[in-house]
Parts: sequence; structure tokens; C-alpha cells
Amino acid sequence: MKWHHAGIQVSNLNDSIQFYKRMFGFSFEKYLMFQDEKIVFLRNENVQIELIESEENKAPLHSIHIAWQLEDIEDWIRKLKKEGLYPLEGPYSLKNGWITVFYEGPDREIIELIQVNRI
Repeated sequence: MKWHHAGIQVSNLNDSIQFYKRMFGFSFEKYLMFQDEKIVFLRNENVQIELIESEENKAPLHSIHIAWQLEDIEDWIRKLKKEGLYPLEGPYSLKNGWITVFYEGPDREIIELIQVNRI
């Protein structure tokens, strides 16, 4: 088994596409319709996310937490601040050597960035 994607229910597909492209370097991969849903897949190297906008189901969005591992968390924090995105929480140094920081996406989804350091 291997990882395929994380799906995020969004209120505005175009806004979310632009957010993930600008802030995290994702690029457009594919668009499709499924029943009443507009679906876009974005990719950044081996990470794929699915953004889903539904005209029929305007129920409150559910909380989601996605996490990406990266090499230099401080570099990412600086880069995101330049784009106007500030941490919701952190960065935190964990006892296992990891460093983690949390951001909020356009639909209040939680985006965690993790730097895995070996201790």
C-alpha cells in the first residue's frame, strides 16, 4: 500500500487552488466532476491533495489536519511570512527531535509542517 492523497472539502475551489499554489508550491494536476462535486487534484512532488467543492452539500466544513514533512522548517516559516501567512501554533520542538508548526488554510483546515530531526 502507498499514500495517494488527502481530500479537503472547500467553500471556494478557486481560492483554495490559489492558496495551495502560492503558499506551498502545488501545481494543477487534474480537474473532474463527480455527481455535484467539482474536484481538483494538486501535486507537489509526491504529495497530492484533492480539493472538493460541492454545490449540493453546503453543510458546515469538517475539521481536517494534513501534515507535510520538509527539510528546513525555518526556511518555510520565513517564506510563508513573506506571503502573509503566519503560524496558528508553534513552532514546537518535540522530545523525539521533530520540530512542528501549524497553519490554517482558507477553510480552516489545519496544515502541519514537520521537520524530522534524528536525536
